[in-house]
Amino acid sequence: MGALVQSWSFELFGFRVNVQPTFLLLLGVYLLFQLQVQEPLSAIVSWALVVFFSILLHELGHALVARRFGLRVGDIVIHGLGGHVTHARTTPKRQLAISLAGPLAGLTVGLVTLGVALVIPPAPGFAASLVGDILFVNIVWSVINLLPMYPLDGGNALRSALSLVTSERSAWRITAMCGITCGIAAVILGYTGAFGGTFMMFLGGYVTWQNVQVYQQFA
Repeated sequence: MGALVQSWSFELFGFRVNVQPTFLLLLGVYLLFQLQVQEPLSAIVSWALVVFFSILLHELGHALVARRFGLRVGDIVIHGLGGHVTHARTTPKRQLAISLAGPLAGLTVGLVTLGVALVIPPAPGFAASLVGDILFVNIVWSVINLLPMYPLDGGNALRSALSLVTSERSAWRITAMCGITCGIAAVILGYTGAFGGTFMMFLGGYVTWQNVQVYQQFA
């Protein structure tokens, strides 16, 4: 039983990648649910592979740019809510580049895949599912991640950009206010059924709560 709750780790490009039990658990729940509703196995496998490798690519984008700046980089961690990578504190300008590197890596893969698919349409079945999932995860998720809402990358990028022209305290407060506004808007949109409905409501609620905490900390 103990082995079932252990994390899975491996080395990639000199980084330790740690896959947390929460990711594996949610992935297993997803697979079982999709099998129960008789989703084609090819579509299930495609989604699972794309989500895992897209999160890994995203975090690698952050890690590689941080290392390029000569910063000490910690483990890449993949968990139930996505992933994160820690690195040594740096200047706002460098932090801005690091924050943007993750979603830009995903957007690059998504747009290249779109270009190839337009020239060489994928065959029906697994290939079509794979291409569709790559486009959705790497383009749609990356665009959402660029929204100015902490702790999303867009929020971190906004805070870093503001830190170039104002104090760190003011940068955090402005970022938090923007995050609260966007989070409430996301909850309302989700309630109407737009952009994923329940998922958008959950994301908006989580972001709003996080930014209220940040605003209170720097008030």
